[in-house]
Formats: sequence, C-alpha cells, structure tokens
Amino acid sequence: MSEPTLRVVDALPENDAANRAAANRNPNVILNNAVDGFVNFGSKLNPFAQRLNKGIGQVRQYAQEKLGTAEDITELPQEYKDLERRVDALRNVQVNLLKVTRTYANPSYDYPVQIQESLLGITNTVTSQFQALAISAAERATTTDAKQPVEPPKTLSHAIGRIAAEGSQAVGAQEPLGMALETLSIVSEQVGNARLVMDQTIVSKFNQPTQTTLNTLIEQALKARRNVQSVRLSLDACKGRYRAARPERSEAAHLDVEQAEDLFVAAVEEATSLMKAALEDPEPFRHLADLVAAQVAYHKQAHDALVKIAPELDELQVTQESLYRNSRN
Repeated sequence: MSEPTLRVVDALPENDAANRAAANRNPNVILNNAVDGFVNFGSKLNPFAQRLNKGIGQVRQYAQEKLGTAEDITELPQEYKDLERRVDALRNVQVNLLKVTRTYANPSYDYPVQIQESLLGITNTVTSQFQALAISAAERATTTDAKQPVEPPKTLSHAIGRIAAEGSQAVGAQEPLGMALETLSIVSEQVGNARLVMDQTIVSKFNQPTQTTLNTLIEQALKARRNVQSVRLSLDACKGRYRAARPERSEAAHLDVEQAEDLFVAAVEEATSLMKAALEDPEPFRHLADLVAAQVAYHKQAHDALVKIAPELDELQVTQESLYRNSRN
C-alpha cells in the first residue's frame, strides 16, 4: 500500500467558500500542492518513489521551517549548540590565519619591485627566443648547451645584497665605501637566506598541517553536523506524518517516529564526539609554537649577523668623517 500523502491541515470549514479561497493562499497549501505534485509524479516511477519519500519529507519540513509554518521543531541540546559555536570559532581562526600566513609561500612578499624585474626578465626571454629562431641549428645547439643563469632569490635582503655588491664593484672594492658595501652585501645575503628558511619552515610546519586539520578533524565534525540537520528534518517530518495520520496508519507512523528518534540521538552523539575531538586536538598549539619558533630563529640570525658588522661600519664612518674634517682644515 502506498504511503498516504502528508498535508498540513488548516482548521477551515469545508463548505465556506471564502475560507477555502483564503486557504488556497496559505503558504502551507501552496507548499503541499507543489510537493504533492512531485510526489505523485514520483509514484509513477517506482521503485524510485520509495527512496524519494524520505528526501521529499525533509524538503517539505525544511521549506516549512523557512516559511515559519513548521510545528514542533526538535530542539538540539544546549551542549551541542555550544560545541557548534566553538567549532565555528576554531575554524574561522584557522582559516583567517592561513589567509595571512600563505604570504610566506611567496618569497617576494617583502620586495614588490621584483614584479617589474620579472616582467623585464620575461621580455628578455621572449627576445632571446626570437633571436634563437634566426640562428643556425649548430649555433642554437651551442647556445642551448650554455649554462643558463640562475635566477636570484626575490627577497628584499637579497636585493639589497645584490645592489650593494654591484655598488662595491662600481666604486672600487678597495675604496672605503666599496668595502662597506661589500660587507653589507655579504650580510644581506645571509639575512635573506635565513628568511627563506623561515618561510619554508612556516609553510611546512604551520600552513600545511593547519590545512590538514581543517580538511580532516574539522571537516569531519562539520559533515557530522550536516548529518544531524538532515536526520532532524527527517524526524520532524515523521512527527508531522504521525500527527496527520489516519487511525489505521497511526501505529506505523508512530514506529517511524521512534526509528527517526533513534537515528537522531545517534547522529547527535556522533557529531558531539567529533566536535569535542576537534576542539581538544593539541596540534594547533604545536603549529602556533612552530610558527613563532621559525620567526624567532630568523630574527635571531638576522640580529646576530647585523650586530657583527655594525661596529665595522661605525669605524669606517668615523674614519671617513675624520679624513673629511682634516681635508677641510
């Protein structure tokens, strides 16, 4: 026997034409007519209609809740709702942190001028390729075999180091300014290399494991919550069918409600367990500690390297000032 169609019954006299007209404008009536038409169509496609019944009930219940016409919506435990709020907060924190720390995956984040240099490099590459088309095969083979220049790291410290080195050669490496520039070049390269190590460490020890946490523990908790929502809609739909069932169907509808309640309780327990697991996971603390440790290591190396050359540069500066004053006397 096919399952009776659920209707939200409005208490209106059957023989009252005006009330019937008003009922036809009732959101529940409109919803019932639309859903019932789909169910009647699905019943012609058995056995698929039986599997659609559960989904149709959920859709009907969801629509009624959105319209504000649903009755007796099953309330979730307060502990469950508190866990939902905390998991959402945890997820938002990790997502927002990743939006910022993904910057470390781009080596040139502190040196925007490199974009212009990259465009210039692309232009030179295209020009070289066009020139290669005009030379002979033998010459092209010789050019291909030649060692390609290594692209320098695109960090601010490396850029300072390169410019300082070029400046040292330009003014003369034996000149006082040339010596100062050469010293700055060496240390700047060391600082740049330390920064690249920091970037790689943050990517591997913070960004990647944090994304893994989002994709596993937190996503599992969110999936379980979606299942709770689906099961709850089914439960409330069963309750609605039970309230509207004819006497001969009352017992069967009551059994459906009991089964739906069991599924609902199990789903809530599973989601609660998964949300607690996500919140109690100690790995985010490790990830934060690794993030800070990577920055500490970088700044310490940069500080130590710069502290070493500061007295030398100060001495050169004092010497040049003395020479300058003597030349003026």
